[in-house]
Amino acid sequence: MWPFDYLKKKREKEEQERRRQEEDARIQKLEKERIAKEREMRLEENRKKEAQRQERLKAEREQVSSLTPFSFKSNCHQRYENGYPKMGLQECIRTVSVEKNTNGCKGYKLEPGIGYIVKVFNDDLGKPNMSDKPMKVVRKTDNSVELRGFPIEALSPFGWQMVDYSDYGFIVYYEHGKVSKCVLHMYDRNTFIEYRYTDKSPLKSISTNSYVTECEQLAQLAEDSANRGNTSKSHQYGLKVYDSIIRNPTQIERISDIQSVAMSLGRLMEGNYFSDNDSIKKAVGLSYYLISKAIANGDKNPYLYAYRFSITWEYNKVFYHLFAHSENTDLDANPFSIFGQSMIMAYDHHLQGMQMADMLTEPRIARLDPALGNIFNDIFSRYSSTPKQQIISIGNQYHKQILDYLKSKIQKTDFDF
Repeated sequence: MWPFDYLKKKREKEEQERRRQEEDARIQKLEKERIAKEREMRLEENRKKEAQRQERLKAEREQVSSLTPFSFKSNCHQRYENGYPKMGLQECIRTVSVEKNTNGCKGYKLEPGIGYIVKVFNDDLGKPNMSDKPMKVVRKTDNSVELRGFPIEALSPFGWQMVDYSDYGFIVYYEHGKVSKCVLHMYDRNTFIEYRYTDKSPLKSISTNSYVTECEQLAQLAEDSANRGNTSKSHQYGLKVYDSIIRNPTQIERISDIQSVAMSLGRLMEGNYFSDNDSIKKAVGLSYYLISKAIANGDKNPYLYAYRFSITWEYNKVFYHLFAHSENTDLDANPFSIFGQSMIMAYDHHLQGMQMADMLTEPRIARLDPALGNIFNDIFSRYSSTPKQQIISIGNQYHKQILDYLKSKIQKTDFDF
């Protein structure tokens, strides 16, 4: 019986081993199927997440490159060449509009849906003030949208020719959601035209018996107008603030709300309200002083930095004299004077340091005003190897030099800066 028992046990053992291998194979198959299923589920989840991410990015790109079409009725405009106003303020009606490109643009080979069409219409003559310009949104900030032309085929007397309209730019500025002004840039000519609207309704009167200074009351009215999106009225009240201080300079020391007064003058300096050199110097010096004083007091409002940057840029010639006077000397502006030109070059470097310090301290300036961001990028490219903290430190030293000089003059109620 022994051989048969041995063979029987051997077969049973082989059968057990076969069943064990089959069970192992079944378990391995199930495990592979589970892993494959989980992998497919993960892939599907990742595909969904990627699709959602792409949709979100697409929506963000569309939001960044989108612009709500509008029509802005301007009743005055000012032309600037090389940063200086030319021909005076022109009081006439121009309709400035931006339309979405839905059907292309006459005179151009432009596919529908690409960019926007910028138009300026001369209401006095009843015809366009310039040919329509196709443009695309290149930058969008909290209170502005910047458009830029691009290379395109245009119809000329000689047939279709490729033209590069990237020399044309258009910046729309908003105050609390309303268009406050439009600026047409012609970069190749270093020229731009500001289209504005002046509100000619009567100004409100203020209390003469209030313990609040006259200039603060007027500054609050300027702030209220700005908050309603009425830039024109804000500028008019800002001019009243300036006149009030010039008429009664002793109230400067009694100002408790330095920010509102500084902001009203900062907005005022955006316009072109002063024509003679004496008034310009007083307005620049007074505005810069109060804005810088608010900043020195710890005010972090980014608009203060933006206005200060803008003032030092637009009125650089005034600051050449302020630097010279702060050093107890006079500026020799003779273009043939080597000494005078060397002074101007030095003071220009001082101003660039001040402007870079403001932008590096408060980077939101570029979001508030793309034009200032472009100016900063151009300046900073020449000093990019210099440590930022060093630039800020040096720039603030120059700010202090001008601020201390203006303070000494204003304390004596001497506005002959």
